[in-house]
Amino acid sequence: MKEDKKYIKLCFKLAAISRGYVSPNPLVGAVIVKKNRIIGIGYFRRYGDKHAEIRAIEDAGDDVKDSTLYVNLEPHSYYSNNPPCTDAIIKSGIKRVVISNIDPNPKVNGNGIKILRENNIEVEVGVLEKEGEKLNEFYFHYIRTGKPFVILKFAQTLDGFIADLNYNSKWISSESSRKFVQKLRSYVDAIAVGSKTILKDNPYLTVRNFYKPKQPLKVIFDEELETIKYMDKLNVFKEGKIIIFTKSNENYHFQNVEIIKISSIEEALIELGKRKIISLLVEGGSKLLSGFFENQLFNKIYAFISPKVFGKGLNPFENTKGSFEEKIDLYKIKRIENDILAIYYKKC
Repeated sequence: MKEDKKYIKLCFKLAAISRGYVSPNPLVGAVIVKKNRIIGIGYFRRYGDKHAEIRAIEDAGDDVKDSTLYVNLEPHSYYSNNPPCTDAIIKSGIKRVVISNIDPNPKVNGNGIKILRENNIEVEVGVLEKEGEKLNEFYFHYIRTGKPFVILKFAQTLDGFIADLNYNSKWISSESSRKFVQKLRSYVDAIAVGSKTILKDNPYLTVRNFYKPKQPLKVIFDEELETIKYMDKLNVFKEGKIIIFTKSNENYHFQNVEIIKISSIEEALIELGKRKIISLLVEGGSKLLSGFFENQLFNKIYAFISPKVFGKGLNPFENTKGSFEEKIDLYKIKRIENDILAIYYKKC
């Protein structure tokens, strides 16, 4: 069991290389071991590419027979962009497969394991299962709910404000924290802000300093379509695809801009899910953060806390009622320059 955990951890590391590249598919890494020696490794590199198990088998060459395959997610057993991995595993002569997580996709969901066992391959399931689910938290949530995994992100001063009263405080967090946010952006499918943030800060909502095959979808929550009036002056409209969620009945048609009328934030998440958006980073402002938080429509929070003090200002959850402790659990605290990053998960 100790050796199994060691190699599954290596699968996690391999899989994580492709964060931001494989959506809406999961992150998968594979390792093949024979006589206590690694003979092949592979990982799923990007959407539509060869699967991790196939790359590991190819990497191992002709020495695969009677070996053990380690993979963090159940091998798929149906035709998609790739033929079934189960076929290749059976044909290779691998005698044992160790898996962290069953794939919740209804097309798989135990079928891969069943097929391997029917072909006299020993299968172990559930090694470091919780860690494996956290690795693929975007994918697991999307498959189970049809909606994106939602991350709320904000930076605040030591006394709890995300902006001063005049909105003059553009940067609260350190340069290193802002680089961390760029990395976080590179992992997700979409970035969301409210119309006031667009009009006050004029952001691009792009990934900078990190390579990503395609930029995240830009999502604007704009009840009255205020941003449309200033399209020619706003950076967000200069490049990339945009979805604007609104309550307005106005009807506009612009290239690369889709306007969708909604009555609730949850309705917006359903629409994003239909478009295979499996992860959403919500960057504010206060009204939008409060809306997601108050309605329990989030999964994770990244709170950057700066040593700066404003005295007066805007709270990140200005309109939220009730106890925060009842809604979130602290997961991790990390120091970035002089900032503190606190990461929370929504309570189950």
